[in-house]
Amino acid sequence: METPSATTHRGHILHGFLLAVSFLTFWNLPTSAKPIIESVPTNAITGMEVLLFVYNLPEDLAGCAWYKGDKVDPKLEIASFGINTSKITPGPAYTSQHKLYPDGSLLFRNVIPENTGYYTLLVTRKNSLVDTAIGELHIY
Repeated sequence: METPSATTHRGHILHGFLLAVSFLTFWNLPTSAKPIIESVPTNAITGMEVLLFVYNLPEDLAGCAWYKGDKVDPKLEIASFGINTSKITPGPAYTSQHKLYPDGSLLFRNVIPENTGYYTLLVTRKNSLVDTAIGELHIY
């Protein structure tokens, strides 16, 4: 019985390596960025207007909703927007201070210290996948 030659053994390794490299070359993971929230201005004083501006909304956006706090809670929904209906619907936590824009941004008018805290944005895609982002509002 003969032992396999070094060239045959290396050939199997090289073939497996090339197959793996070939597989990885064609295996593309989705590169969608998550939404990001920026407070404009970063720090506000009582009576100012503050915008929670949203970056990186998906191209296949179906709608979005804002919530008071650091989680999605229907009782704390401020407002939602549906792309198909182009309708903004106020939620239980909505006040006349809030204005939701179709780009997902949320405006606070005449802010007060009680507005300080976290706000959650729920973004729904047309394929029903959802993303969340949390922003923070500072009122001094």
